[in-house]
Amino acid sequence: MTVEIPGGAERGVVKSVGRVFEVLEAFNDSRQPMSAMQFAKRLNYPASSTIALLKSMAKLGYLSFDRGSRTYFPTIRLAIISEYLHSALVGEGRVMALIEELHAQTGETTILAIQNDLDVQYIHSIPSIYPIMLNVRPGDLRPLCGSGAGWALLSRYTDAEIAQFVKRINRRGDRPPVDLAELLGIIGEVRAVTYARSYGTFIQGSGAIAMVPPTGTGRPIAICVGGPVERLQSKEREIVRAMRSGIAKYFPA
Repeated sequence: MTVEIPGGAERGVVKSVGRVFEVLEAFNDSRQPMSAMQFAKRLNYPASSTIALLKSMAKLGYLSFDRGSRTYFPTIRLAIISEYLHSALVGEGRVMALIEELHAQTGETTILAIQNDLDVQYIHSIPSIYPIMLNVRPGDLRPLCGSGAGWALLSRYTDAEIAQFVKRINRRGDRPPVDLAELLGIIGEVRAVTYARSYGTFIQGSGAIAMVPPTGTGRPIAICVGGPVERLQSKEREIVRAMRSGIAKYFPA
């Protein structure tokens, strides 16, 4: 059984742009060259538009085409860009090593999340080893002011800056209003204990524990351990110790 998170990356995305990144994510999943027909079947695209998309990406130098096997694969151009961004954004692999270690120690779903304006966006996750788990996808969104990852990231802002976020959210009127005093109370607790915990806040029965490691990249990243509320609550101290130990190991002061 998995707990799905609604509101994925498909919201408000230009179709052609979304397809480019779905192609790249397909390579990340398959780890091997793929034909146009394999892409069309895997991603449920029309064959003609799939071929046109892959040819365009090859013409731009991001994919190579093997005429013998009629398959595509990323080129070193994409690898060079990715290597720089990986170093700049996630601390030369240390963040990935940290969440992999947390996953091994806790067995729960481990997640990387970033702030995306008034939301938190998941950018990477490792599924739990347990049959009943929190299941999230890269691109899924959570409310900045209403999630564990969001509270962890907000704890780095001043109260005045948080008030501006709340003002913008409440002015938009497209989501439930945020009570500033209540939110600041939550953030005060997060600052005091150095981690955020969200139990049943967004999805009934599911929760997350989140921290923000000092990556030094200029763009904070939240690391989260998520799962069923009852299981997380019973292991909260153990999970927090593992997170603190991992952060100290990979990002020493």
